[in-house]
Amino acid sequence: MKFIVHPANDTYPAHGEFQPNYEDQKFRAEYVIEKSRYFIQHSDYDPVASSTKKPEAAPNPTPQPSPADDSSPSEPEAPKNYEVNNIKGLEWGTTWAEGVEGDGIGENITLTVHKPLPLDAILIMPGYKGEDAALWEKNNRVAELEITLNGEQTFTATIPDEKFAGLYPIPVRGYTKPVSTVKLVIKKVHPGTAYHDTCISHVELRAKLSKKPEIIPAR
Repeated sequence: MKFIVHPANDTYPAHGEFQPNYEDQKFRAEYVIEKSRYFIQHSDYDPVASSTKKPEAAPNPTPQPSPADDSSPSEPEAPKNYEVNNIKGLEWGTTWAEGVEGDGIGENITLTVHKPLPLDAILIMPGYKGEDAALWEKNNRVAELEITLNGEQTFTATIPDEKFAGLYPIPVRGYTKPVSTVKLVIKKVHPGTAYHDTCISHVELRAKLSKKPEIIPAR
């Protein structure tokens, strides 16, 4: 039996300079409070991938009988895409998938952060987390990442092969500079049962705040 213990924390919607524009939402952000430690957890970055799997045509829906007075054709589904912006977590059930032959070893994503701050952790969903739960095991999951901060600090993170309920935290230790770029390189994978595509569904950054943020409770 294995127990994973995380520090107790409270989360609140981000405000001020970190507040997303919900009418044109381009990133997620929330405050995280752990006793006297304060963080902003967000996806306010621009991601660039070394490769991306090409879009796939959506499956044709099973024809359904229509009422006699309804002659309008059903709208076709949009092709399923695997773009790197999917990792920002604005939609449920999307993922990035690398686009090279084989398992994607050496493929990478670089995040350019809009508001650089010292990092406490990088949080990741290291596989295809979607409505169809079987896609998690069918596709490769990331087993090991090489992470480089600001092009100068590199470390390796090992990720267990588990079905994560939430994002998996990778602590950042011994680096206190504000981080403007994060490079994630796939070094090892947990093989999928059906496909060789290596997927990452979501990445957020947990950055340290120097003081307690203003908390505006939900109404």
